Amino acid sequence: MSEKNESPAVFGADVKRLPLKDLVKRIGPGLIATGIVIGPGAVTTAYMLGAAVMAVGVIPAFSQWLGFISFGTGVALLCVGAAVLMGAFRICLMISRLVIQNQELAMTVSLLLAEQREELQGCVKLCFQPAEEIAAGAARMIEAGVMEYPHVDAVMGLHMAIATGLPTGTIAASPGVTLASNDMFRIDVTGRGSHGARPETAIDPINILCHIHSLLQTINSREVAPRETVVLTIGQIAAGSTPNSIPREGFLRGTIRALRAEDRQLVKRRLVEIAEKTAEALGGEARVTFQAGMPPLVNDSAMTREMKSYLREILPPDRVAEMPTRMGSEDFARMTEMVPGVFLFLSGGSTAEGYTVGSHDPKVIFNEAALPAGAAAHAHCAIRWLEQHAGQQEE
Repeated sequence: MSEKNESPAVFGADVKRLPLKDLVKRIGPGLIATGIVIGPGAVTTAYMLGAAVMAVGVIPAFSQWLGFISFGTGVALLCVGAAVLMGAFRICLMISRLVIQNQELAMTVSLLLAEQREELQGCVKLCFQPAEEIAAGAARMIEAGVMEYPHVDAVMGLHMAIATGLPTGTIAASPGVTLASNDMFRIDVTGRGSHGARPETAIDPINILCHIHSLLQTINSREVAPRETVVLTIGQIAAGSTPNSIPREGFLRGTIRALRAEDRQLVKRRLVEIAEKTAEALGGEARVTFQAGMPPLVNDSAMTREMKSYLREILPPDRVAEMPTRMGSEDFARMTEMVPGVFLFLSGGSTAEGYTVGSHDPKVIFNEAALPAGAAAHAHCAIRWLEQHAGQQEE
């Protein structure tokens, strides 16, 4: 057996007897904070289930009249991939018990799975990943070693889909490119400040930012082939603090999304050129910073077909569906670049059922009736994949 497949002795039965602080010492602070492993101490085949954990802004006034509210002022869990993963093997858990709040709660999940470890013909890793929204969580976990100790041979992730045409509990996936790449950028513009009554003495960064914003739209309309899909969004522009002064500097922030690597690189290159040359032409200076990025998420074709066949063993035929390519993004793509993987979508309520508010909206409400299907999908697919592939990986 190769050395990379030796997992620390802490996993398996030993996990129940070790306090969290000892786990941190033995596994490493970067990994234990966001990932849990269960299974035998040494394995030849490992399979990983992923779920993003995120907290984003919520409107306090809205949350007060709901029967459930966030414990943190102004934040809430508005995507329940983690909740579904935590329900695996204990499907009856209520949603109020499923929000990951700390490492101890994540440890509880590993203990629940550890009770079933004798049925697993390999190792299952539970990956509770934060920072998906800033495109940093997966990279940090990979750097911390989540794909090793033991080496991961395949990965599966799941995300809630809300306000779609899919009935509650439907699980959808399609082979190939599933989600777009995502590059977050910031353009800082420096000019020269002045009193608003003397614009001739200023180099107006607001004027420069407006021109940059307008010219960036020509990348889509004139430089990317019409048959290809690229989305360039400016979500924030900021400059100045008073109405009667021209500020010295300002900035804008946005994202670039693409389905093809060549389009992604084209837009990034042209964004830098347009920003810098436009600012120079108007007497100022622009500096472009790419703050985070992730590749397109590509579902492995063979694994997608295999997982959907397992899903049909436990779900009605009409509850296993196709999912068209979407321009959203998910840094789980960093893991599917490394090993075969599939990313599933679980419907948490359709528009026909009255669920009309999408994910990440402060008013989103998910149909909790979807959780058993998601938990069962994680558990069943992991067990079936290990049954089919145990011992097949290189030792």
